[in-house]
Amino acid sequence: MHVLKKIIVISNTPSSDIKWLEYITEENILNGLNAIEVNQIKDAKNVGKLLYKHQLFDIFVFSKSKQALRTLYKSYPYARLVYMPDTFNSLVDLSKDAFTNNAHTVCLKAAALSQSMVRHLKSYGLVVFAYVEKQTDIYQAVLAGVDGLYGKNIDKKQIDVKGDFSFTPFVIAHRGYHANAQENSLKAAAEAVRMRADFVELDYHMTKDNHIVVNHDDSLGRTYEKDYVIRKDTLRSLQSIKMTYQGEKTDEVLPTLSMFHKHLKDTNTSLLIEAKTSAGGAVKRLNRVLSQMDKPPLLMSFYPFALVNFKKYAKGYSRGFLIDLEQNHMSVSDIIKISNKYNLTIHPYFSHTKSNLIEILKKRSIMYCPWGLKTDIDLRKAFLSGYYGINTDESHRFKDFIKYLVVKTRHTYYIGDTLTLQTTTDVGSEIEGNIEVLFQNPLGLVIENNRITHATLDGMAYLYVTYMVKTDLVNYTLMSDLIQIEVKRSSHE
Repeated sequence: MHVLKKIIVISNTPSSDIKWLEYITEENILNGLNAIEVNQIKDAKNVGKLLYKHQLFDIFVFSKSKQALRTLYKSYPYARLVYMPDTFNSLVDLSKDAFTNNAHTVCLKAAALSQSMVRHLKSYGLVVFAYVEKQTDIYQAVLAGVDGLYGKNIDKKQIDVKGDFSFTPFVIAHRGYHANAQENSLKAAAEAVRMRADFVELDYHMTKDNHIVVNHDDSLGRTYEKDYVIRKDTLRSLQSIKMTYQGEKTDEVLPTLSMFHKHLKDTNTSLLIEAKTSAGGAVKRLNRVLSQMDKPPLLMSFYPFALVNFKKYAKGYSRGFLIDLEQNHMSVSDIIKISNKYNLTIHPYFSHTKSNLIEILKKRSIMYCPWGLKTDIDLRKAFLSGYYGINTDESHRFKDFIKYLVVKTRHTYYIGDTLTLQTTTDVGSEIEGNIEVLFQNPLGLVIENNRITHATLDGMAYLYVTYMVKTDLVNYTLMSDLIQIEVKRSSHE
């Protein structure tokens, strides 16, 4: 199924995608070792020198130490750094810690993971790996929707799940949903929320008096009454004219980025912000606005200098590189290196002929979020490919999609009783899914109409729920979190 196509395995087994060894030696690395773990500062310095000496950029380096990550990055910034903390205060703090310390990938213990946690971390722009020690860890991680598995003796061929997604790819409303409103307007953002988009994509500039405002063009003529140049005018002057829609004046004026944040803060929709200026001063000012937001937004730009300044002045946030793969002549190596160095998601124009590049990025768990999707064929293909997100003007096509399933993950069942397993959608609608019991049902659970009606043995059983979603655009199967059932004998037996 599609879920396993996007998960990479880092292990020491022949079926793993990336080899993993416990001990670091120069000989191991030169013989093709491409995933290592470094937790001591002394080791970080030595490994950094080794990677620099041999220019080994196509390598994952895991660390529990933020200082070790900083040391490695200083020595050689092109390796893929992975932060694997033992503890953290909140998911927002974890994301900011990772980005600030030069990693856009986190690795967490599988036993702590759920779809809600993984989905939130991914909405902040992080790649999520799971550290696994036993088979139940593997299934908990896979069903939670991780991007990768890290551990010993992981046989990818033995992982068997019956679904396409733990949760669907993020839907991004390009410049808001503007079928009935002007692009980059507050109304278009409100419409995107109504269409249940996960993100509103918008464009920012800085005014003459240093306000961060939202507009696609560097002047207002195309979408406003008059053609003022944003960087040459003050916010007060720019807001003295009205936005237009289909040639008619509206009540809206040029919105600031802060206005969008206030508009969306109590919704399930986040921001994907494109820089239309690469100036360091604008990014510094942007960071001040971002620091007031309770949900970390995603950043992106076509401009390489904007990426540099994001890394310098907006360290705690996800960064993305907009690119047209047909027009850009960067090599595969270059794309991997800049993705590692600047902690980037790749945002390519959807129509291109470089499918081999996409497979290369997928095998390295570099997130891929295409834009410019319009036709049903494009939307269907991108959705089923399991990309990070879909950036489109057609966000309304996904309005009624079920994004994930909600289940209670721990139950106690007494043999002879009946236990009902309730499943709801992300909007709270109750559904009847299919219950899949793992490990060949060793306790002999009898399941009828979403109810456990009998068991042969006591012990711990593991299962999950699947549900096929049918829409006019595409059919797909969702999987729930791992469900643990403690089976006990009744006291009267």
